[in-house]
Amino acid sequence: MEAKTESTVAKTAYGKTLDKPINYSFSWDNYSNHAEVVAANDGLTEKEIVDVRNAERKAAARQAALTAALTAAGIQKPTLENDPQFRLQQMVKILEASGKSTAEARDLASVTLGLEWAE
Repeated sequence: MEAKTESTVAKTAYGKTLDKPINYSFSWDNYSNHAEVVAANDGLTEKEIVDVRNAERKAAARQAALTAALTAAGIQKPTLENDPQFRLQQMVKILEASGKSTAEARDLASVTLGLEWAE
């Protein structure tokens, strides 16, 4: 098994473009061959095992590093509780699903929630 590290740049997060791209690195243990996968009790076909497990490890490490980098930069995932614009957007989706036009839904959401649209 070989320890690998990569670096990448996050330009968007949680559906929004970041004001400043965030650089971050992540590491994972990369299997070198099937014997290592079998020794780790990590089963499939020989080639699939190596490819699948490496992809899973890389993706998990990348996501954990991205979450940590976003948290360190003070960027949090928008929720109904912490982001008024997200609240408006979700209400518009519900109103549109009930047959309102986008313009009607935006106006009704704004009035109902007592919030103004940022855009």
